[in-house]
Amino acid sequence: MVSRNVYVSADDVELFDRAASLGGGLSSAVAAGLRLFVAEREREDLMGEMKTVEVEVQTDAVATVKSFVGRRLLRYEHGEGLRRTSYRVYATAKGQLAVYRRDDPDWRALTSADENNPIREDPSTWSAQWWASGEKTLSVFADTDAMRAILPDELIAAVEAALRAPEVEALDI
Repeated sequence: MVSRNVYVSADDVELFDRAASLGGGLSSAVAAGLRLFVAEREREDLMGEMKTVEVEVQTDAVATVKSFVGRRLLRYEHGEGLRRTSYRVYATAKGQLAVYRRDDPDWRALTSADENNPIREDPSTWSAQWWASGEKTLSVFADTDAMRAILPDELIAAVEAALRAPEVEALDI
């Protein structure tokens, strides 16, 4: 058996005594504590550039803020008619995929110099409802297979490509 000496300050003697009592001996209590310490540090290292992400989720008139730890993989936009859906996909700290979906008016249509601009021609755009943001949702998936039949195929392909790419590409420039 390997022997290690641990020096304990007078302020921590009571803590070590309590740990030894709860752990069935000081050696097993210290080993359990070190396992937790190492696991936490390794998890922090794996998280790398992960940050706290906050998104506003809204269905009808109810809006809430959701917060989680993750890193953004990509942003994808899809236009349909006079609306635009944007997706932001995050890899979460627990290895899942969080997809933030937001429905908005397609503001690019306003910049058209065409006198047959669809904004002017479509009566649905004359109401205040068109100008407001639509649903804002957050969905969590275990993997890209769970996304199939729910999200656009192009988005899933982009997520798979982003997951294969290195997190950080160090350039010597």
